[in-house]
Amino acid sequence: MRTTPLPNIPPQRYFSMAEVCYFAGIEPEQLTEWQRQEGKLIRKGSRVFSRLDLIRLRQLHHGISNYAAPLTFDANGEPAIGFDELRVQLNAILVNISEELAK
Repeated sequence: MRTTPLPNIPPQRYFSMAEVCYFAGIEPEQLTEWQRQEGKLIRKGSRVFSRLDLIRLRQLHHGISNYAAPLTFDANGEPAIGFDELRVQLNAILVNISEELAK
């Protein structure tokens, strides 16, 4: 989980890939992998990202960082719990969310 605050986003409309990675607090390889896995995740042009793209990436990275905490992976980056246990935990989270939404 990130302990230092992210840098402020400057007042500009478009950003390069390097700028997006810097302001989102991610590595270029990570962004490239997200793009590869999800198809065209976000992007204005070939290597140009909008301000909204940058904000979405920051939110995505923040959300992933919170839920994929170091407790879920061992020192080698392997899952620390089995799939069945993970499924039980995720189902419990979904039940809690459903209960909160029903209030």
